[in-house]
Amino acid sequence: MLCRNAGALRWILGIGLSLQFVVANASGPSLFDHPVRLDASGKLLSWIPGDAPYATLIRRAWAAFERIPVQPNGYRTYFTNPTFYGSTTGEHKQFAGRDWYHNPAGLFTMLTDGALLYYAYSGDRLVLDRVREALDHQIKNGTTDRTDAWSQVPFASSDPGNPIYRGAFDPRYEADNKPHGRGDGVGFLEPDKVGEMGFAYLSFFEATGERHYLRAALHCADALAKNVQLGDAGHSPWAFRVDAKTDRVVREPYTANTIGPIRLFDEFIRIGIGPTAGYRKARQIAWNWLMTYPMRNNVWTQYFEDVLTYNDYRENINQYSPLETARYLLQHPEFDPNWKVDAKKLIDWVTVHFAKDSTTMGGLPEKGNQWGAEAVSEQVNDMDKMSSHTSRFASVLALWYEKTGDLSAKERAMRSFNWATYSARESGLTKTSIDEGTGYWFSDGYGDYMRHFQRGMASVPDWAPANENHILGSISVVSNVTYGKDRIRFTTFDRSSSEVLKLQRRPKSVTEGGKTLTPLAKNQKGRGYSVTAASSGGFIVRISHRDSRTVEIRL
Repeated sequence: MLCRNAGALRWILGIGLSLQFVVANASGPSLFDHPVRLDASGKLLSWIPGDAPYATLIRRAWAAFERIPVQPNGYRTYFTNPTFYGSTTGEHKQFAGRDWYHNPAGLFTMLTDGALLYYAYSGDRLVLDRVREALDHQIKNGTTDRTDAWSQVPFASSDPGNPIYRGAFDPRYEADNKPHGRGDGVGFLEPDKVGEMGFAYLSFFEATGERHYLRAALHCADALAKNVQLGDAGHSPWAFRVDAKTDRVVREPYTANTIGPIRLFDEFIRIGIGPTAGYRKARQIAWNWLMTYPMRNNVWTQYFEDVLTYNDYRENINQYSPLETARYLLQHPEFDPNWKVDAKKLIDWVTVHFAKDSTTMGGLPEKGNQWGAEAVSEQVNDMDKMSSHTSRFASVLALWYEKTGDLSAKERAMRSFNWATYSARESGLTKTSIDEGTGYWFSDGYGDYMRHFQRGMASVPDWAPANENHILGSISVVSNVTYGKDRIRFTTFDRSSSEVLKLQRRPKSVTEGGKTLTPLAKNQKGRGYSVTAASSGGFIVRISHRDSRTVEIRL
């Protein structure tokens, strides 16, 4: 059980997401060194006081990430290392990197996704600057050669401390000095990360208009389309680990993580850029394989970069690929007539396999259900209960509630989000699990953590602050936003888009391109906007604009 003795203090607070009296007993259990806070029914609440703890968490965590300094080697720690130790002896030592295989492509993909959401939410342009640094570094220092079979695409892994990304030397931590798969191996890449990184490049182009990101995204889509295979039960459309130069030396032929490439193809097809006929063909091959094999046999394996190669490719199941597939199905029901059944199947499968009681790699038992909150493990290789994966699980449950109205899913999402908040300290430093030896992971504690809380608030706007103004979500990338005292002005990549906001006051007017949008009646669809008083205070505003990329709200 994730419990520690935290002293002798008891208090009662009338705050929290449940709006019930909260009992926090510091002489009782604690979680990630925070005293556990429970509501009147004994269910877990966030340790963060106030009516919007998730908003407080992401603000602190992004502020902590922005403070990461340039290290003596000339780079911010996350350019060369996947984790840091969090020492309190000095700024540079606090963020000193841990010696372990690095995952730059996956990390930078997650950071791009989270930063675009947070910029729309906050107007904080510094997060975009941090992403720009990372993406430019990947393009310059972590891209394959033009003449490679996988031409001008990102490597997924690198050796710790090395700012040049070419795959990692995988015998590094093995006693027999033989290749084992961790870090892919020098010269090897992961095509699923090519898809995810390509989508990050494309999204950042849509946010900034800077065309070198578009070119980088096109290279990714072109390589994926060129190298796609039909696949079968033991071979996915793209191998998990393959040599960049020839595409012939395959170290692992199977990965269930096809949603990244599918998203990339979808977006190019939607905006009509690139050789879309070839993209459609490759996308359909990947989609058919996904629906024929993993969606039916549940072999959701091979995603994480630092895991050794298993003799049986079916063994090391994970929660990342099925949950991100479920998210895709909920966001794009037009592609699957059975989207509701299939999405629920995936959520239930992850619940059974990863929200269960488990034993960690170190042998410490952890409960799958802690004070009514489902805590989620990462993969068979590492069954620690982790905050990033628990928050992913929560965000998909919240999206399921948004799409279906299932109140039990909303309750489950809230409790799992509450559990995930305990890994964050007041300073914004965020742990991944209770395993102190692993340090603070940039992907799990920042890139693949904060974005899920943001998506949760977009699905359930009542969880957002009542006395602040925020864009919670948009179906288009928000490329520019200004939050003023009496007005909010933002621009989207697409002329036709929809947004959900939480505002402290009812709008006086909403315009697109200077033209007035009219209020919509309850359940009315089409161009316009709706306003609903939030049960937590403030107002939930939903906008649908069709004729202009620029929207202004006057309060």
